[in-house]
Amino acid sequence: MSLTPAPRKRKGLLASVREPLRTILILIMVVVPAVWGGLALVIGLLFLSESMGQLLSFEQAFNAVLSLFLILVFLPICHAGCHRWFWHVETRKRSGEYAVGEKIPPMWSEETEPAPPLVASPREKLAYALLYAAAIGLLLFIYLPLGHQEAIHRFIARYSSGRASAASLATIVIIWLPLIGGMIALFTYMERDMKKVRAGQVTGADKQRIELRLNWLAAFVTAVTMTGFMCYFLGSLVLRYLA
Repeated sequence: MSLTPAPRKRKGLLASVREPLRTILILIMVVVPAVWGGLALVIGLLFLSESMGQLLSFEQAFNAVLSLFLILVFLPICHAGCHRWFWHVETRKRSGEYAVGEKIPPMWSEETEPAPPLVASPREKLAYALLYAAAIGLLLFIYLPLGHQEAIHRFIARYSSGRASAASLATIVIIWLPLIGGMIALFTYMERDMKKVRAGQVTGADKQRIELRLNWLAAFVTAVTMTGFMCYFLGSLVLRYLA
């Protein structure tokens, strides 16, 4: 009989508190400071703009704070979550837990293990950093100024004939075009490496490195698309109820 003690499970936050009280308390601990912190940032941005002679309205400052939070905080968190979930699904497929044609469970509906670390050369790390910088710069350019959000809404209103068609056009422009375009660019870029994997020319650590790179980049495209959608959605609420 082994005398090695079993590993202790890490207790979560407020583990001794029963549900649903635990969830409510965690939401209060997260939401209340976030709301007050966001309002403080909005007020600070208003004072800063006044001191610089560039007056901002409350809705412009509010949209700027929301966009900055989503692009600088939500994007990397969403990317890490998508990367972890995609790798979880891929691992389960290879192990036979998900049969061919079987419906994949909803995203983040199962416990997952961290994906292996992404091994990259200094040149690849620089390329990933530049890719992140380009995506952040593009998202900031599109969604940070409230006037750009208004231009997007005018474009959608002009080429749609009603609320239903406007929602469909917005879905195409904000979600499907960036997602499909990004995935086409990704698979075009990775095609040479994936041919080697399919042909069995690479195995072991080299194969895993290619699969991890593909997984990481696919998660990045997904996260950028989700971040853009969230910026558009919250900007729409600002325009509708505050502007």
